Amino acid sequence: MVNYELSITGLSGRLEEELKRNLKALLGTRAGSQPADRDFGISWGCLDEVPEAAESLFFLEVTSKVEKYEPRVSIKDITFENKEGTIIPHIYFAGKEEI
Repeated sequence: MVNYELSITGLSGRLEEELKRNLKALLGTRAGSQPADRDFGISWGCLDEVPEAAESLFFLEVTSKVEKYEPRVSIKDITFENKEGTIIPHIYFAGKEEI
């Protein structure tokens, strides 16, 4: 996923930077491209759908992958911006208390 914006509320400092780095790696990796873990990353198949379906499928994909790979955050909201035929997701996370 090339174009996206993310923000995390409720955290600061090193933990916030670590989580942003991890989420950028997860969101920027195409599922199936990592030999050690073929499930890591986001499936881009949803992007071939019409915008309304693509947004719903992307939301489900991101939600399940974040729960699996970065359980220290939760998704507060995902909004979509359509710019010149490109869908840009804006993903808002909230940090969870450390276990």
